[in-house]
Amino acid sequence: MNNFMNIENLKNKLDKYEIKDEKSKYIFRANFKYMISSSIFFIIIAAIAIHSLYKGISGTERLTFIKIIFIVILLGYVVVAVFLLFNFKIVIENNEIFLRKIHISMENIESASVKIMRVNSSKVDKFLEIITKDKKKIQIRLNINNELLFLKLIQNQIGEKMDIKSI
Repeated sequence: MNNFMNIENLKNKLDKYEIKDEKSKYIFRANFKYMISSSIFFIIIAAIAIHSLYKGISGTERLTFIKIIFIVILLGYVVVAVFLLFNFKIVIENNEIFLRKIHISMENIESASVKIMRVNSSKVDKFLEIITKDKKKIQIRLNINNELLFLKLIQNQIGEKMDIKSI
């Protein structure tokens, strides 16, 4: 298992990494471990909502209008979150990065740095922070499969503009 929270380890692995079979288009999806852990959370939320709905329909619990609204909101949240999670992808094609509605040309990147940043009060994760020539700051959380290939592709295009540091 790769321990990328160690910055020196990440730098060494990135320096040694070689791209085999260069392609014009690369697609990076969410990391399998991240998808499983998030799916467990969504399954629990959906199970609670469906169980409450079942109890209301079977008559063991009174089904009020507020409960129905909460159940619909929870199930809607689960459907949207699962859809976004499984449809997440980053595409690198012809020296351009496509992420949802964001389009970044590699020539427009002023600097890029991999940082270990705090996601919430108890969790840290790796982010790629890209600053474009028009001073836009874009942060991409690196919860993707084969993040070394992703970083190496960007490093090959922008060269010395890429930095790896810890915060």
